[in-house]
Amino acid sequence: MDNSQGLRFDDALMGNPFADAVSPSPAREIEESTITPQHNEPEQEQKQQQQQHEEQEQETTTTIASTTIMPTTIEYDDQQQQHQQQEEEERPENKPITMSPSSSHNSRSNNSHNEDLNRDKSTIIEGMASLNVENQEPFTIPDAPSTIDNTSEYSQPESLEIPKSGSRPYFHVTVQDPQKVGDAINAHIIYKVKTKTNSPVFRAPEFVVARRYRDFLWLYNQLTLGNPGVIVPPVPEKHALGRFQDEFVESRRIALERCLQKIVSHPMLYGDPDLKVFLESESFNVEKRQKRAEPDTPKVSLMRSFGETISNAASNPFSKFVEVDEWFASKRTQLETLENQLKALLKSVEGVVKQRKELGGSIADFGESMIPLASAELDRGLSTHLMVLADVQKRMKELHEQQAHHDVLTLEHTIDEYIRIIGSIKLAFNARIKAYQAYQQAESDLQKKQTAYDRLNSQSKKPERLAIAEQEINEAKQKMTEYHREFQDVSKLIKNELDRFDHEKVEDFRDSVEQFLCSMIEHQKQIIALWESYFEQTEQLVASESQ
Repeated sequence: MDNSQGLRFDDALMGNPFADAVSPSPAREIEESTITPQHNEPEQEQKQQQQQHEEQEQETTTTIASTTIMPTTIEYDDQQQQHQQQEEEERPENKPITMSPSSSHNSRSNNSHNEDLNRDKSTIIEGMASLNVENQEPFTIPDAPSTIDNTSEYSQPESLEIPKSGSRPYFHVTVQDPQKVGDAINAHIIYKVKTKTNSPVFRAPEFVVARRYRDFLWLYNQLTLGNPGVIVPPVPEKHALGRFQDEFVESRRIALERCLQKIVSHPMLYGDPDLKVFLESESFNVEKRQKRAEPDTPKVSLMRSFGETISNAASNPFSKFVEVDEWFASKRTQLETLENQLKALLKSVEGVVKQRKELGGSIADFGESMIPLASAELDRGLSTHLMVLADVQKRMKELHEQQAHHDVLTLEHTIDEYIRIIGSIKLAFNARIKAYQAYQQAESDLQKKQTAYDRLNSQSKKPERLAIAEQEINEAKQKMTEYHREFQDVSKLIKNELDRFDHEKVEDFRDSVEQFLCSMIEHQKQIIALWESYFEQTEQLVASESQ
C-alpha cells in the first residue's frame, strides 16, 4: 500500500472522530486539562509494557456510549482482499459516526481511548507496511485488466521478415545424369536429383531420386500457390522442339540445378513440405496425387485462381487494377523497364554466341581447305606449312566453340534466369492484387450488411432479426479484418523479397560477368599460344630447310 493510502487509513483510524461531531464544552476542556498531567511516568511505563505485548494481542474492542469504535489492531496475516474490505469499512465517509446525547458527559472516557489509539498508531502503521511488503501487490480495481490481450484471432502473426541465414540447415543439391527413357511417343528425360543435408526433417542425410521436367514444374507451382508473396525461383521454360539435343539437355540440367539450389537456399522455402516430398520421396507420383486430392488451405485458395501453370507469369496481372501504393507502382515500372532491357541484352548475347559459333565454323572451313592444297603442293616445305596452318585453324575452331558454350553457361543463362524471375515477381504481385480485391469485396459486403441492419433497425421491432443482422455484421467485420491483414502481410513480404531480389541480382550478374570476361581472356590467351606455336614450328622448318 502506498503512502497516500497509509495516510488516508491513518487519518481515518487515528484522527479524533469526535472533534467534528461534538462541539467542545467547558466541562470537557477542564477534564482534558486535568487528565493530561496524570499520564506522565506511570502512563509511559504502562505504554512500554503494552508495546512489548501488543504483538500477542489479537483484538481490542472499545465501546463509547452508543458509538461504535473500529478495531484498534489488525490481523497482519489476513489476505489483501480482506484488508482492503476492512479498510473500506473503517473509513469515516463509509461509516458515519453516531453520537448519543450523553457523549459530552463521557469525554473523560473518550480521551482515554483516544490515547489508547494514539499509543497503537505506530504499531498499526508498521503492521500495514509489513502487510504491503509481504504481499507486494498494489491495490487494483478487480474489474480492470492489468494487461491487454493481444492474442485475438486476427492479431498479427509471427514476423514475416526473412530469417537470418545462420538459422538455416545445410543443403547441397545437384541435378545430374540426364537419360532419355520411354518410347518414341512418350519419350522424356529423367534426371537424378542428389541431396545432402543436415536438416532433421529428412529421413537421411543423403538421398537420390529420379525426377522429370514436369515434376520440377509441379514443385514450382506448389511453392507459388502455397507461399503467396514469395518470389519462387523459376524452372526453365518448356520447349517442344529440340528437347532431346545434347546441348539443350545440358542447358536445361544446369538451369534445373540452379533452380533447386536457389529454392533450398531461400529462407522461406527450404522447409516447405512440398519441397521435402520432391527431394526424398520414393513414391513421388502417389504422394503428388494425394496432395492434389487434399483440400486447399485458405492461403492456397487465394492463389488458386491464378491457374496451375507457369504460363501465368507471361500474363499481365496489372490490367484492370489501379495501384494504391506509390512504392509498388514505382517498382512495377522499374521491373517492366528491367525486363525489356534484359530481353534486349539476351538477344544481343544470343547473337554473339551465334556469330562466335559461325566464326568457328568459318575458321574450320578455312583450315579444311588448306589440307587438299597442301597435298597438291610439290614443295615439301610449303606443304608442311599449310598442314600446320590447317591444324591451327582446327584447334581455333574448337576454342571458339568452347567460348560460345561458356557464354551460354554464364551470361546468357543468368540473363534468361532473371527474365523468368521477373515472371515470378509478377505472380507475387498478382497474389497481392488478389488479396486486395478480396479485402475490397469484404469491405463492400460489410457496408451492405450495415446498411441492411440500419434499415431493419428503423423498421422492424423484432429483436431476433436484429440479433441475426448484428451477428452477420460482426462476421463481416472479422472477414474484412482477416483479408486486410492478409493484404498487409503479402505487401510487407513482397517488399522484403524485392530487397532480396535486388541484392542477389547484383551478386549474380557480377559473378556472371566476371566469369564471362575471365573465360574470354583465357581463350584469347590460348589462341595467342596457338599462333606462337605456329610461328615456332615455321621457324624450325625454315631452319631445317636452310641446313
